[in-house]
Amino acid sequence: MTSGGGRRVLVLGGVSMAIALAMTYAGGFLLGRVPYPPAGLAAIIIRSTPGDLVTAFIERLQHWAMILLGVLVHAGVIGLGAIMSSVVHRAEGPSRKARRALASAALLLVLASGFALLAPEAFSISAIAVYAISAAVFARLVAEVPLLSVLDPELRAGQTPLDAMRSSRRRFIVRGLGAAGGLVLGGLAVSRFLSRKSPMNVSIAGADEKFVRPPDDTDFPKLEGMTPEITSNDAFYTVDINPFSKPSVDHETWKLEVSGEVNTPYSLTYRELQEDFEVVEMVHTLTCISNEVGGDLISTAVWRGVRLKDVLERAGLAEGVIDIVFRASEGYSDSIPLAKAIEDTTLVVFGMNGVALPRSHGFPARIIVPGIYGMKNVKWLTKIEAVNHDYQGYWMVRGWSDLARVKTQSRIDVPSDGRSVGLPAMLGGIAWAGDRGVKQVEVSQDGGKSWSPAVLKREMSELTWRLWAAEIEPGKGTRRVLVRAMDKEGEVQESRTTRPHPNGASGYDAVVFEVE
Repeated sequence: MTSGGGRRVLVLGGVSMAIALAMTYAGGFLLGRVPYPPAGLAAIIIRSTPGDLVTAFIERLQHWAMILLGVLVHAGVIGLGAIMSSVVHRAEGPSRKARRALASAALLLVLASGFALLAPEAFSISAIAVYAISAAVFARLVAEVPLLSVLDPELRAGQTPLDAMRSSRRRFIVRGLGAAGGLVLGGLAVSRFLSRKSPMNVSIAGADEKFVRPPDDTDFPKLEGMTPEITSNDAFYTVDINPFSKPSVDHETWKLEVSGEVNTPYSLTYRELQEDFEVVEMVHTLTCISNEVGGDLISTAVWRGVRLKDVLERAGLAEGVIDIVFRASEGYSDSIPLAKAIEDTTLVVFGMNGVALPRSHGFPARIIVPGIYGMKNVKWLTKIEAVNHDYQGYWMVRGWSDLARVKTQSRIDVPSDGRSVGLPAMLGGIAWAGDRGVKQVEVSQDGGKSWSPAVLKREMSELTWRLWAAEIEPGKGTRRVLVRAMDKEGEVQESRTTRPHPNGASGYDAVVFEVE
């Protein structure tokens, strides 16, 4: 085969691998329990990398670190398909019969790998190896059919090169249209199937009850660009250990297991979770421990669920329980102390802003724990386990805080940094303090030399952020404004600037703008 054919084999190998990954990703949407090999490979890389190195990587790139890892893993896996195809092409090619046997063996290996579903990481390695073999065989076979390439037409007896090119082009167009039609029909079928499984079509307990709304505070100024008190589900921040593959869980077969150091282990279906306990609704602000000063990894929603303490009470906790561990369908786990678990505000939630939890936020159920950073509010919940020791979760063993107490913080939303403003104008933003509530917000318009109180909007609850506003003082020129908050326990926001690792960021948010 020519060098051009070799290049085509290389490209076809990479494309074949990409198609295999896309089909597996779609299978995860459809079936829910199909592991996605690159995700498992990324997990292996993270677990095999020293915790200090992982933490340094995340500190430097924040939440982009996991996205970059995902891109590199995908590039590597697709490259492996191309390399394997090139190896097969350069070797003395086996007979067509042998290649068919190899392809059949690869298919059998794919099916056999299905038995490794309970060990996603082992499945990932075997699946990637099988995909590479399959991609190589597929690319080698396809590359032998020149009619599939417009640029490499087959000359038949009595046919000019131009006629061959036209014939090849017609075949290419017909096959392309056929493939496109198949993709459209397949996409419609998948969309129809997914729409039946979508959390958007799942009804939840109490959906017809009155939805909690922000208080009507007519005295608080309305400023353009201010953060809404309730974050829409689409705008709510997400941070996961695997940003390119979210678990797809079928709520009709899902069960929540309650076990460990309990007297009566049991499990709940999705419907039983909503029917067997009192349903409550709670407005709560959730923030990520990786959120930088002034960052946007913070949102507020109205959560609907049941008290965790009621779920634990049914099981009956044994003597000596220290932590309650939460396990997720994608292998993630974390824990909270028993004292925190039995607080009235710690919930197992199934609803968010009046609808079922969106898939990206943990459908069908997740944990919400006020006062603690988001990494301990486990999504895609499958198991609640009582243990008699201090359980170190996914991020704890990588050096992050086990206490994870949300710090008192504040942010300036308007005006944005670097803008020019004309007077009269106002400053505005948000302040939060976990489950302690915000008592006061102060702003400094002279770079921290003096401070004056801001106006606070009436709070929805002590578990949410508070909106604040203040008039911009007269005077032209460059203005550097800072903000700080105080919680209801009298704790003033820390002025010293620190990075998020290991306990969450601290410091004053600041903006610089020009007053005209």
